[in-house]
Amino acid sequence: MSAHAIYFTGLAVVLSVSFRAVADEPVDEASEPSSQAVVSDDEDSDRPSTLRLLALDAPALTRDLRQRRTALEERGVRVNVFLNDQYQAVLTGGADGSGGGRNAASVDTLITFDLGKLGVVPNAEVLLHLQSNWGAGVNARTGGLFQVNDDADGSIGGHVAQLWYRQHFPEHRASLTLGYLDYQTIVDRNAYANSEDKQFMHQSLDNNPLIPLRIGMGVSLMLKPTSWYSLILGIADGQSVPYKGGISGAFHEEDWYTAYLENGFQVELPSNAGDLPGNYRLGFFYDPGPRKIFRRNETERRTRAGDYGVYVSLDQMLVRESEDDDQGLGVFARFGYRSPETNRMSRFWSAGFSYKGLFPTRDVDVLGFGFSLLRSSHLYRERVDDRFKNETVYEAYYAIHVSDQLVVTPDIQYIDNPGADGAISHAIVAGVRLRMSF
Repeated sequence: MSAHAIYFTGLAVVLSVSFRAVADEPVDEASEPSSQAVVSDDEDSDRPSTLRLLALDAPALTRDLRQRRTALEERGVRVNVFLNDQYQAVLTGGADGSGGGRNAASVDTLITFDLGKLGVVPNAEVLLHLQSNWGAGVNARTGGLFQVNDDADGSIGGHVAQLWYRQHFPEHRASLTLGYLDYQTIVDRNAYANSEDKQFMHQSLDNNPLIPLRIGMGVSLMLKPTSWYSLILGIADGQSVPYKGGISGAFHEEDWYTAYLENGFQVELPSNAGDLPGNYRLGFFYDPGPRKIFRRNETERRTRAGDYGVYVSLDQMLVRESEDDDQGLGVFARFGYRSPETNRMSRFWSAGFSYKGLFPTRDVDVLGFGFSLLRSSHLYRERVDDRFKNETVYEAYYAIHVSDQLVVTPDIQYIDNPGADGAISHAIVAGVRLRMSF
């Protein structure tokens, strides 16, 4: 039996047992915390929104563990553990489609300390995010510019993924966060395309790849003077290297800091089934460090210090089935621009939709489809490599909500012109993701 057959046979057994367990076990809906299927921009909640920002908020796997965790939460400590396991194979095309499927997985442990409940500091919280990864998946086999599985970072032992302190100010009109930050959870957020754990797996549909989303030492200030507008200001270590130590170049070497400014606009469109929430973001960033300027004559090498960029991101719910839940259709789009004089890829677009509860009796399942286009710099084509053009990605997934603790997601991707240089015509990648919460 092939590796594909063994894996999917095992998956079928897991699904069968899980469906049977869900059918046999009564659920006390009043005791179940609501799961967050999307990233929220709402900062007006009375309690810290750490886990909503990370899109990693789900019930525990067992009732006993839930009871123990509830007791901890009442004292100000919240613990969540998540296992994400993905299996993908290059079906046709790519740089190497002969090796069969490959597995990748990660475990995330998030511990949040509500310092107000603990009697230390009012309106403050600390997050410790521990992570472990193994398996590189099939990212290298596609030949693409970016990962088809943004969670497959190779075999990395236990490490600190985030560690920060956040101070909320009165009425949650402002908050200051400092420490070891992951800027993917701070800027360029999106309700329908911002979590490789729950939504799209491809890197270009998880975030805008033109934005330098640093993981390292940094500071972020969020201001929310009104209910419909927010401003995010941030700086991060411009020489940070993930998994290579928390401070990297923050306190030594050159004084290079990546800077962010993001304007956020929150809207609610009226409908007969209730308000339709939407978020629109306009951001700017500064990426430090010298960058090579593309020249026709390679002997005339020149560099420029620093680089600027602009981006737009939006998510908008368009159809709501009922005012009693969040089932319905939402759309998203992104755009990014960087200087064509120093970047091989200077423009980026992505768009798509997400529908929650599309099929009767499957009210929590989510169907998603999206595409992205990375467009090469015209100056790079003219002066360096006229073969270098565009890479386009199409991805569809269907998240099957087996239970509040188990979600299984089949996923398929089509990459046109992987690597953008014409050497590979296409790649088709299929896989499945299993997500368990403890």
